[in-house]
Amino acid sequence: MRHDLIRKISKPFWFVFAALFLFEVWAWDKLGGLLKWIVAAIPLAALKQALVRGLDKLPPPVVLLVFLIPIGVIEPFKIVGLWLIAHHHIILGALAFVAAKFFGLGVVAFLFDVTREKLLSMQWFARFYEWVMEIRQRAHEFLEPYKQRIREAIAPFKEQFKAMLASFAPHGRWGRRLALLRARARRLRGLT
Repeated sequence: MRHDLIRKISKPFWFVFAALFLFEVWAWDKLGGLLKWIVAAIPLAALKQALVRGLDKLPPPVVLLVFLIPIGVIEPFKIVGLWLIAHHHIILGALAFVAAKFFGLGVVAFLFDVTREKLLSMQWFARFYEWVMEIRQRAHEFLEPYKQRIREAIAPFKEQFKAMLASFAPHGRWGRRLALLRARARRLRGLT
């Protein structure tokens, strides 16, 4: 009986943990890609290549420090955001916290992409990385039944939305009406 109660209580905890973890993973992937795109758009190819060459020359423990520096720089901004929230500046604090969170995550994801080989050459880091990837897989497996239920629940709404969009297509019900209105407007403009 006690074991069942603990299981019932722990299931929502694991659900929230898995959802938050996968949100972080999603943000890591998207923001890292966005930062790569921004860096690729910067026309300083020589500087970027020098940065990569410089990181390649560093030993793995030093590369780890370079990888961790943005975390140390961004964390105080998160603390400021929380302080603002605690002092009744909720919107400003939330904006500061979220901006710091996403900017920091993007920078760290970008740096990890640049320094991945060096970091994974350290055995303990490679084991940690494999552990995180395993947690990622388990979180996906844990949430899959919930995601399937959500997909099934919203399927009718998606179909209605698609039908509504199709009605605005040139040959749809509303599309034909809009075309008639445009034709009338053109004729009226010709009269004035």
